[in-house]
Amino acid sequence: MHPPDQPPPATSDGHGEQTLVPSTSSSSPPPPHHPHSDPSKRPPSTAPTRSSRLAHPLFAEKARGIRLRALRFTASWFSVTMGTGIVNTLLFLLPWRSSHAAFRAIGSAFLLLDMVLFAAFTALTIARYALYPRIFGAMLRHETHSLFLGCIPMGFVTIVSGIAATGHEYGLDTLNVALVLYWISVAMSILTAFGVPFVMFTQHQHAAETMTAAWLLPIVPLITEAAVGSTLCKLLLLQGRTTYCLTLFIASYLCGGIGMLLAAAVIVLYLQRLILHHLPPREVIVSSWLPVGPIGQGGFALIELGHVAVDLFPRLAADKPHFAQLGHPMLGAAVLLGLLLWGLGIWFAFLAIVSIAAQFRETKVGAGTAVFNMGWWAFTFPLGSLTLLTFSLATVFDAMFFKVCSTIMTFSVLSLWALVFVPTAIGFFRGTLFAAPCLQSLPPQYVEKLAPAAGGEQLRKEEARAECEAHPDQGSS
Repeated sequence: MHPPDQPPPATSDGHGEQTLVPSTSSSSPPPPHHPHSDPSKRPPSTAPTRSSRLAHPLFAEKARGIRLRALRFTASWFSVTMGTGIVNTLLFLLPWRSSHAAFRAIGSAFLLLDMVLFAAFTALTIARYALYPRIFGAMLRHETHSLFLGCIPMGFVTIVSGIAATGHEYGLDTLNVALVLYWISVAMSILTAFGVPFVMFTQHQHAAETMTAAWLLPIVPLITEAAVGSTLCKLLLLQGRTTYCLTLFIASYLCGGIGMLLAAAVIVLYLQRLILHHLPPREVIVSSWLPVGPIGQGGFALIELGHVAVDLFPRLAADKPHFAQLGHPMLGAAVLLGLLLWGLGIWFAFLAIVSIAAQFRETKVGAGTAVFNMGWWAFTFPLGSLTLLTFSLATVFDAMFFKVCSTIMTFSVLSLWALVFVPTAIGFFRGTLFAAPCLQSLPPQYVEKLAPAAGGEQLRKEEARAECEAHPDQGSS
């Protein structure tokens, strides 16, 4: 039996989340033995036993074939599109004009790759839930995998930002397309920010000691919507579309308000978890980077929306004179808050680095090993978000310090992207990264229908007969 202050052992599910392994007690008395029971009279069960379920192709270490990959495909894969999209954005914003053309061409290549990845992942996701709708409920009730639904709108809105920025760079009329896609992404972000927390409140079983920063994932998309909204507002002002810009400006602030304030509350809970229950387990320690994301995106969104206010409100002052003096105070407040958030982001980045180093320097057996999983993509997007805030501060202050920092951070994100993309591609083709523990909650009959185990019905009967022979007392009437 586990001591009261020590949770049951945990195993990684392949995404960086943990699956608790129930403990067994040796003090339980054995069931009574019935020597006269006849096991041959017991009808064989067709449900998979525990041993056969662990060896079932739906739960095997590797997912073989496109059908099993689709069945075991989860929303955490969209973190790949988030990391790829943020690289595109950063390469477009590098502060050195002499290198703009080269790096923006590379950024455009990342955008194309991001679009291909998102289309492929969307097709797999639609196939999974359209063909097997019962899996959606199992995923939604899973305490960890449901949180990754927030990765879908975040990955999508990075593409929207890339379409708008790339089109403007190369003289393409892509703004209207980007606006339509943007409102779709806003709707998706609202669904995750409102729906997933409600499911957490009503369906999940969470505890303070098992909390991770992944709780931020459903609400952070709204902050990203605010950041991308500022980019679209600037392009609308270039076309003189002030009324539409005002609508988008207000919507961006509303999205940012919901996302930033909720994220602040969750970060407070996360700090409490660290103080009272220490660092997260090694399997999910990379999630320590996640608080950096909303901090960076939030500061970037506020400063860029402040720039929009300085340009937008004087244009509206003819009809609404009280707007004339709003722009500069909004920008000033945003810059002040952006500086505060940048300092906080640096603190959380330092905490993430030392936390990961501490976990992997432990001396116990196996502590120095690192098993790759999809959670490693948390290295890319949060640091990229803090880099965006650094870009904004570099623009406001025209300071070499922030320009150099943003450049170093950009190439750090690019290096981390390469570090995690290569094993992700290998794991995709080998089928080793398709872990979906939410499928464990499905009934055995439905599991057998989804992917019949090797040996089929005959194997089930043989296992049932062996189980009966091992425990003949259970067959008595």
